[in-house]
Amino acid sequence: MKKIIATLALCAAFASTYAQSVNRMVIVPKGGYSQGYVINNVDSAFFTSVGRAAADVTINKTSFSSAGDTLWLAITPTADCAKFRITTVTKARADMLASPASLEAYMDNVNAPDYYQAFTNAQMTGFETPFVAGSTYSVLTLGYDKYNTPSEVSRADFDTPAAPYVGNPSVSWTTTDSTATTISMQFTPNSDCASYTFCLFEEGQAEQQFEQWAPMFGFANLSDMIKQFGGNLYSSTYTNEWTGLAPGTRYDIYILPMDANGANAPLILAKASTKKQGGEGTATVDITIGDFKQSGSSYYQEVTYTPNDQASLHRDMIIAASAYNTAEWGEEGVLKYLKGDNPYDPYWNQYGVDNATWNADPSTAYIAFSIAKNVNDEWGPLARKEFTTPATPSAVAHKAPAVGSRKPQAEANVFGKAPRFNGRAVNRGVKLEQK
Repeated sequence: MKKIIATLALCAAFASTYAQSVNRMVIVPKGGYSQGYVINNVDSAFFTSVGRAAADVTINKTSFSSAGDTLWLAITPTADCAKFRITTVTKARADMLASPASLEAYMDNVNAPDYYQAFTNAQMTGFETPFVAGSTYSVLTLGYDKYNTPSEVSRADFDTPAAPYVGNPSVSWTTTDSTATTISMQFTPNSDCASYTFCLFEEGQAEQQFEQWAPMFGFANLSDMIKQFGGNLYSSTYTNEWTGLAPGTRYDIYILPMDANGANAPLILAKASTKKQGGEGTATVDITIGDFKQSGSSYYQEVTYTPNDQASLHRDMIIAASAYNTAEWGEEGVLKYLKGDNPYDPYWNQYGVDNATWNADPSTAYIAFSIAKNVNDEWGPLARKEFTTPATPSAVAHKAPAVGSRKPQAEANVFGKAPRFNGRAVNRGVKLEQK
C-alpha cells in the first residue's frame, strides 16, 4: 500500500512539474481496460476499504413455452452493494465472463439496466430469443459499491428441458474403410429420422472445441455446434470420406439425428481410427534447403523435410545459429523442444514430406533440424542442416524470431467449413419486475 501511495504522489508531483507535456493520469487494472483522466479535472486520489459488494441470486422457478420464457429470481444485495446489473447467457459464455471487468464490458454491450432494490420473487421476462432446449444457462449479476466500482459477480445456473421429438430418430453407422490418413464411414437413418448431420473430432476433443467456440458463436449445447459445423443435412444412406487425417489416431464422430419437425434427437457417438504408418526400423529425415523469398516486407526460407519409409511422424524446425550456440539451446535443447508435445501448433506433427516455409532474416546463419519416430514410437537420429540466407535489401520491416515460425497460410478453415458467426443472445431487452 505504501508503495502505491508513494507512486501516486510521485505521479502527481511529476504532472505538476511537467504540466505542459503530461496531461493524463491513467489507471491500468489487472483485468479489463485502462481508464484515463484529464489531470486538470482530478481533484484528489485516495484509498479506502469496502466490504463485499454483490447481488446474490437464486433461481426459484423457470418456465419455458411458446408464449414466452420466464425466470423467477430472488436477488439479495449485500450491505455494501449500492446497485447491480443482471443478464442471462449460455453457461459457456458465462464461463468466459468470470471477472467483474469482462462482465461489465458485456453488460455495457447489451445495455443491461441498473437495479437498486432486493427482490424476493422477481419475474425476469422479455428475452430477445427463446432459450434453446436441452441446454445449460446462467444468470449473472454484477454488484457495484457506492463508488460505482464493479465489484463482485454472482451466478446461478439452470437447465432447459430437452425438446420433444417424434418417434425415435436414429442413425446406424459402419466404418467401411480406413488408411493412415483417411476414414470412410456409411450412415443409414431409420424411418423416424427425417434428416441428420455429423462432425468428426480427434478423440476427446469435441467438448474442448465446444468450450472454445460456443462463447463466440452463441452455441447453447453440443448439438447446436454439430449442426453448425456439420453443414450439410442428409436424409438417406450416405458414405463420407475424411482425408488428411493423422495416422494412428482415434477419432470421435458425432451424429445428430432430427425428426420430421427438425427437432434434435440425442447425439450418437461413433468411433473410428486411422492406421499407423511407418516401420519398426530406424526413422530418419532428409533435409533440403530451398529458395529464400520475399513476401511484402517479410522474408521467408523454404525447407523440405523428407522422412524415410520407417517414419511414423516427424517434427521440424529452424533456429538461428546465434541462438543455438547458447546454454539455453544446443543439441539438448533442440531435442527437448522437438520431442515435446505441442497440440496448439497445427504444423507440429508431420506425416509425410513437409514443404515448410519459415519466416527468416537475410544474411543470417540458421540450422534446420528434424527428428522422426517409427511405428513403435522410437525416436531416430536428429537430422541437421546448416545454411545461411542470402543478402537482400537492408530495409527489412519483419524481424524473424530466433526459432523460426511458419509463414502463415492465406486461409484457415474449421473442420473444412468456416462457421457462420452466430451472435444469438437471450439477454437483450429483459425486464425484472417484482410480482
